[in-house]
Amino acid sequence: MSKKKFSRNKEEKIERIYKEFFNLILKKGYHNTSTNHIAESAKISIGTIYKYFPKGKEDIIRKYFEESMENMLESDDLISLNDDNIRNNLNHFITELIKYHKENRGYHLAFRSAIQSDKKLLASHREKTFLIFKDRAQKLRKANKNFEKIPEKGLVEAFVFAYNLVNAILYHHLSIMKFFDSEDKLIEYLLNLVVFSLQYLLKS
Repeated sequence: MSKKKFSRNKEEKIERIYKEFFNLILKKGYHNTSTNHIAESAKISIGTIYKYFPKGKEDIIRKYFEESMENMLESDDLISLNDDNIRNNLNHFITELIKYHKENRGYHLAFRSAIQSDKKLLASHREKTFLIFKDRAQKLRKANKNFEKIPEKGLVEAFVFAYNLVNAILYHHLSIMKFFDSEDKLIEYLLNLVVFSLQYLLKS
């Protein structure tokens, strides 16, 4: 088997594991879903699951979150912020975040259900979120002298707050009750909210 075909086969299996795992969480709940259930539903061996996810369910959740964050933060929107482009960059970041939420709505619902039902997963999720934004904050402070003056801890906390705020609003807007009748109005509101929040949290 060629490396390209092997890689594609691996990606397909992992995507199938994610899909069936999160479908099962929505139907049965996180604690009532086992790796045997996942293997049966995905029509793969239990060994295949542990090959890609050695710690089982915990690893599936962790790796899914890491991949999701990498996809959502793959652009340089946050690490190239300056006074001239802050609204432009944040607009692009929010637009991509909305798109990602809409394309992966079922996964997000199941992921939220899983971390809310397990304190260990929730703690791990919080820790990883801070680590990811710590990396972005360090790069931003190196690239921009204005942000270099802001304490790293404060910048990280401001990013995490803004990210969680936007995600909470998007979750409610997309899954429970729409706040706005157009996506443009939603983006405009979120953009103004994030800019205000960052300015408020980062003021000396």
